[in-house]
Amino acid sequence: MAVTEPVDVDVDALAAEVEAWVRGRLPEEWIDAIDRDDADALAAARDLVDEKAWWIDLADKGYMTPTWPVEYGGLGVSNKVGGAVIRTLQKYKVPRTKNPIGLDLAAPAILRYGSDEVKAKFLRRIARHEDIWCQLFSEPGAGSDLASMATRAVRDGDEWIVNGQKVWTSMGDISSYGILLARTDPDVPKRQGITFFLIDMHQPGITVRPLVQITGDAEFCETFLDDARVPDAWRLGELNDGWNVSKFVLANERTALAGSSHAVGRTVGSLIKRHAPITDPAMRQRVAQALIEERLVGLTAQRSAARRRAGQAAGPEGSVLKLATSQNAQRLQNLALDLEGPFGMAWEDGDRWHKNTAWSFLRIRSRTIAGGTSEVQRNILGERVLGLPAEPDPYRGVAWSEVPRS
Repeated sequence: MAVTEPVDVDVDALAAEVEAWVRGRLPEEWIDAIDRDDADALAAARDLVDEKAWWIDLADKGYMTPTWPVEYGGLGVSNKVGGAVIRTLQKYKVPRTKNPIGLDLAAPAILRYGSDEVKAKFLRRIARHEDIWCQLFSEPGAGSDLASMATRAVRDGDEWIVNGQKVWTSMGDISSYGILLARTDPDVPKRQGITFFLIDMHQPGITVRPLVQITGDAEFCETFLDDARVPDAWRLGELNDGWNVSKFVLANERTALAGSSHAVGRTVGSLIKRHAPITDPAMRQRVAQALIEERLVGLTAQRSAARRRAGQAAGPEGSVLKLATSQNAQRLQNLALDLEGPFGMAWEDGDRWHKNTAWSFLRIRSRTIAGGTSEVQRNILGERVLGLPAEPDPYRGVAWSEVPRS
């Protein structure tokens, strides 16, 4: 794959250009709320934005994916310059992406492993939020041990026929496409017989069933594939080398999850602002500890960002950040609920703060599972960073078809 050199631009000038565009594109009420730091006014202004049109305009300017090549909807700039664009957008609290798997997982894999035809077909539509994507990796019997997955793909001319079941398919019910891991050779050790595909979710043979979560939402799904078809042209990477492609994707997933709003809308600063003065000594100690942890997570995120700006691929430091942010997010949300006292359990109709606090407390339970459990991250860090021996595996090197399964 040819490597395109980043476009040389003036960072400050580009940031100023983005800011001017945002201030001209968003409603006056939105900009005024940002200038006054008025959270309630900003929440009201969000109803004034047509998000579908917003995503298209943002993508067409190249601001949604500034580091992508120009021909696929980006600006072709370096990670450092792209970071300045993203920070400018964050300053104005613009509508967050509703296509995270497309942008953070599928697109990087397509950029790295896809043909020119595949890039041209998918990338710009991903940036414009015209196609929502999902991830078809985990299975009922293959979660933390993802490489033991059993979904099969069998070659049929220029296509593959896929049969199996996936689970925890976030947004599977609204997705147009998915990234899929399927076993293409059962007679080799489990990591050697997997292939990575892109798949059309709107075809006969794919059934998606939403699963209700503790929050009452149903964004996770289970997916059944019965003789679903995938063109071989939509295979990413070499045949039976899907495990290496998936490692690249999962490293990006950990980095993306760690870099997202780890407090689910709450920061220590917002809690202090709401509850000051905090008179209970034990609660003050928890707040102080939360401030320390938030600062440490921020510094670790800066180190990870510096690595990306230097053009280095995501590495084990993504597991450090994923582990730290997951644990910290749960502790912080526990603190937020405890600071509310009885209002964390019951509130008046229309009380957005307390309702969201309770929702966030429930939603954050999944943070130490999604994107790789905390236990998996500790294994990665133990083996790849500390150099500790891998967990004993009596079936290491044995063909997948010969490994006992329940």
